[in-house]
Amino acid sequence: GEQIRLPLLEAIRGYVPPPPPPGPVQRVAPDVIRLDSMSLFDTGKWVLKPGSTKRLVSSLMDIKARPGWLIVVAGHTDSVGEEKANQLLSLKRAESVRDWMRDTGDVPDSCFAVQGYGESRPIATNDTPEGRALNRRVEISLVPQVDACRLPDQPSASSQDDGASLHNGE
Repeated sequence: GEQIRLPLLEAIRGYVPPPPPPGPVQRVAPDVIRLDSMSLFDTGKWVLKPGSTKRLVSSLMDIKARPGWLIVVAGHTDSVGEEKANQLLSLKRAESVRDWMRDTGDVPDSCFAVQGYGESRPIATNDTPEGRALNRRVEISLVPQVDACRLPDQPSASSQDDGASLHNGE
């Protein structure tokens, strides 16, 4: 009996309770995939370049459509040119990437949000060629959103029960 008692006491002394469950609200920072616009598009254009598919596939391996998550595709430009033209260009480029993802991956439209920010959200200075190159980009992120990315056979969250019913196997 002593051979079992000592290891058992040691195990009890070494027990560390698990951490408490997280609170009801968790902030999840979306992962962002940043694509260089010049590798995808010709200057001033929004049609994907031939050969850009390989770049898209390798960059987007981690973006997977799933219920409750919105795929946000956001286009950005540098400050060269007219502000309105840059805003339209950024939107059209984001739409091109979304269209490619939707058509290639057979992802429903409900999984996407498309934004065109033009030159309004630079990540670098527009005073140097290097900074402007960094600002010309398309960013893709997954953002939690209750009714996003529903497949046709999935009910919306508002039409589901409130989870109060009990299922005991009977």
